[in-house]
Amino acid sequence: MRHIENFWLDSNTSDKVNRWKCCGCSACESICGKKAIAMHVDQEGFMYPIVNRNLCVDCGLCVSVCPIINRCEDDAAYLKSFGGFSTNERIINSCASGGVATALSILTIQNGGTVFGVQYNDDYSSAEYIRIDSLDDLWSLCSSKYIQPSKSGIHALVKKELLTGHPVLFVGCPCDVAALRRYLHKEYDNLLTCELFCAGITSAKLLTDYRAIREKKVGSKLVALNVRNKDKGWFVQHIKEVYENGKIIYKNHFGTYLGYGFLAFRRPSCYHCQYKQNTTYCDIKVGDFWGIKNTDPFWNPKGVSVILAKTKKGVFALEALKEFKLYEVDYAKATTNNNGFVGTPSNALEAKRDIFAHEFIYKNLEEACRTTAPLSFWIKYYIPSSFHSALKRLYHSIIDKE
Repeated sequence: MRHIENFWLDSNTSDKVNRWKCCGCSACESICGKKAIAMHVDQEGFMYPIVNRNLCVDCGLCVSVCPIINRCEDDAAYLKSFGGFSTNERIINSCASGGVATALSILTIQNGGTVFGVQYNDDYSSAEYIRIDSLDDLWSLCSSKYIQPSKSGIHALVKKELLTGHPVLFVGCPCDVAALRRYLHKEYDNLLTCELFCAGITSAKLLTDYRAIREKKVGSKLVALNVRNKDKGWFVQHIKEVYENGKIIYKNHFGTYLGYGFLAFRRPSCYHCQYKQNTTYCDIKVGDFWGIKNTDPFWNPKGVSVILAKTKKGVFALEALKEFKLYEVDYAKATTNNNGFVGTPSNALEAKRDIFAHEFIYKNLEEACRTTAPLSFWIKYYIPSSFHSALKRLYHSIIDKE
């Protein structure tokens, strides 16, 4: 076969049998010189390519850039492992963990470069990759989004920037970094890739439906959203919703339909992801440093990043950071408590996903959560987040002494 597979049963329905072989990276669309491939949203809200057979010349380029069809050849060990956090108050308060990706972004822009990352769209119904070359515009990229962004055209834009010779930082999920590397087809000294410790992504449809539920309940338009807000601290992941009528709501993220939906309803390819542990093309891999204690020398109550440097380029970039505390740590300590790094969701979770998806698509998000969510979710849903935070602090005050 000289072109990517057909992932569709009809114009709206993706084929369950083989859709797990597509991660939605859009590299096939970007590489096609004949414009024979276009990304299309399926009934679940995920994007898959459609091949126009009348335009396709079977050149095979789309197959060559696919990060799923092709196995990742790079499984070398990481060079260094770190824990770290920004000492800049705006950065540490704006970011999900220790702010390392934002610190790298600032350094890139200060050196005359460009950053590619993900922001929500204006009405918080989806997310998209954008190009940033100004510090004033950088802050929309901060913090986690958890939904898959649109990427059409982003690969060509990255290549255009690289050809200027200026520094370029690309931040994204492991499959997105792999897709970009394959699209570029060569190494660029001025490219730095920073990927996330990834447990998977969910669809924009989930966010759109959640927003509709919340706006109806509050009686006002949602004007700001952060699913990893730190006003209540880093210890428990809080969602912050701001509405046009002035109302501000904080909630344990995983005690909301949006948070549970992310856990229950990930893209099919996420259940089979090859980009785990050492298998990756990135320069730097970052995430939350879970499992640390307040007795650790790199503890910070506002958030700590776990940072793995895969290349010498990555090490040099990290060591050049300003206003950033960087502590070299043991690799096992850095990775043991990060499930998104160790492996993919289990077969049991994939089976539960199918149940959630059926209720979500044919009924609604609320019914999908009511049908499938366990007791632990409803405890988070109904009990105030301040009480949950207190319980978690008590729990860690006990186990951290062990």
